[in-house]
Amino acid sequence: MNILSGLPIVSFAPVTGSFRFDTKRISLARGVRVILGSENVDTGHVASPQNGWFAARPTADDSIGNVSPLPLSSSHVELRVNNGQVVIRDLDSPFGTFVNNVKITAETTLNDGDIVRLGSPIPRNSRTPAYITDDHLKPIIAKITILGS
Repeated sequence: MNILSGLPIVSFAPVTGSFRFDTKRISLARGVRVILGSENVDTGHVASPQNGWFAARPTADDSIGNVSPLPLSSSHVELRVNNGQVVIRDLDSPFGTFVNNVKITAETTLNDGDIVRLGSPIPRNSRTPAYITDDHLKPIIAKITILGS
């Protein structure tokens, strides 16, 4: 367990099997909760490498526009610092949150090297629209690095 003395930066780096995203480096100020979820420009949730919003990606049909990863909720989890540790809490997402392949049901401490999965893979079936790529059916899967400890 990391006990943090400074303000931590949590890095989320994509791993094999994940929906494609750029590595994120999210600063966690004490007393601040950071939400991770799908980008939604209409609500001001625009993805950047320093925030918790994950960018939508192009579909197989240029007329459809970009689509977020389907297993990811708009407000999927929150991160915060609690008693000097980085913790993650699922926000009742329909496809769940997993730390090291274990579904979390309560606030969970993150450690350097943990693998976090936001959502579960969605299998393609006869009702999946043709414009949805295989990438859109993948969850966010990231290796965690905690800096500032």
